[in-house]
Amino acid sequence: MNMQPRRQTIPVFLQVKTALQILWQQRDDALRLGLVPTLLGFGGFLYGREALIVMLNLMRTGIPVEPPPGVAGPLLVMSLASMLATCLLMVNWLRFLLLGPMGAVGVGLSIGAAHVRFFFTAIGFLLGTLVLLVVLTRPLALLPPALATIGVLVVVATVLILLARLAPFLIGKAIGQSMSLKQSWTVSRGNGASLAVSLILVQVPFMIGFTLLEMLLSVVGFVDLAPIGTAFIISVGQIAVLICQASVLANAYRHMVGVRV
Repeated sequence: MNMQPRRQTIPVFLQVKTALQILWQQRDDALRLGLVPTLLGFGGFLYGREALIVMLNLMRTGIPVEPPPGVAGPLLVMSLASMLATCLLMVNWLRFLLLGPMGAVGVGLSIGAAHVRFFFTAIGFLLGTLVLLVVLTRPLALLPPALATIGVLVVVATVLILLARLAPFLIGKAIGQSMSLKQSWTVSRGNGASLAVSLILVQVPFMIGFTLLEMLLSVVGFVDLAPIGTAFIISVGQIAVLICQASVLANAYRHMVGVRV
């Protein structure tokens, strides 16, 4: 596999447009591969819903307290279900786009080594990101509030670009074409910022749509009458966002690395 960086920068708006087009054009496959992750994530939410409400109410008080008994367990299960659902969907959609229909057959429950590798790599990335954010933002507490806010934004942007530079490493785990972190850093040179921006902007149409939908549902009283139904609609929307982000990653990988089929 050629690991030399390609000079052409990935066009941000073309990436976003293409991802949205893929979601619509491949909507049958999106429904097929999104069914199990939606149910898994939503089931985890239902299990941890009461504990989440308790924690949110405690956070609103602004007083740091220990979580009440019986809260940590459901929250952990909910987080694990969300992580599993996300990884299952991302791997299957990446394999579908980069390896073809046979890369993710049926409803995507053919769990293999690629799913396991991706899951644990994603966990490692998540933990590393949290540690890095803590280390980089802790000194900002010594600055005036305005400068600290700017500093936090710069740190978050830097970390997102860093993660985008390492995205080929993670994608390679999903499609069975592994590379080293150094190779990932090399092939993504010049595309970290554009990829990070694409992953953010692809969410904007859904954010606007959800805002308008929530306003409509609130007017007709659906949110109060059926909070669980509203939560399910949100879960479906989150799956659609993840599919679009996976499409952005797949297109970027094809541009930066290429695929051995």
